[in-house]
This record gives sequence, structure tokens and C-alpha cells, in this order.
Amino acid sequence: MTIPQVNADDIRNTVRAFVAKITEREPEEISDTTDFQKDLDIDSLMAMEMMVSVNKKYRIEILDEEFGGIRNVSDAVAVVQRHLATRH
Repeated sequence: MTIPQVNADDIRNTVRAFVAKITEREPEEISDTTDFQKDLDIDSLMAMEMMVSVNKKYRIEILDEEFGGIRNVSDAVAVVQRHLATRH
């Protein structure tokens, strides 16, 4: 089975959409550097929901410890890209 290529903009838009849904905001309100905790009040349960959504969407497994270091959309894009690059 071939793994389709995913670019950074696709990941960015997907992460923004997940964050918007979880925080009941519009995706346009969330910039690449909007801090999930400080600016959006994302709590641990919301973060877990986002992590599960990202893992399912991209068929990757971001561990809790690594996910805890994600502070904004840019961080999330970098982590997803790193996981996708190491997938066989």
C-alpha cells in the first residue's frame, strides 16, 4: 500500500480544524503561533482529544510525552511531519 504524500499546509489546515472544533472557534482565529494553553485554554482532556484525532488522521502514534511539548499549530505540524517521514 502506498502512503500518500502530505504537505505542511495540509497538516496545518487539519490541525487548525481539529483545534477549532475542540475550542468552538473558527479556524481563521487560530494562527500558527497561537498558544494552545495560554491563548485557547485547551485543557488536558481537549489536548488528548486532539492527539487522538491527529494520530487517527495520519495513522501515526505521537506519544503523550511528545505531544505534551506541542504548544501551537507550528509545533504540531513539525511533529506530524517528523512521524510521517519515519513511517515505512
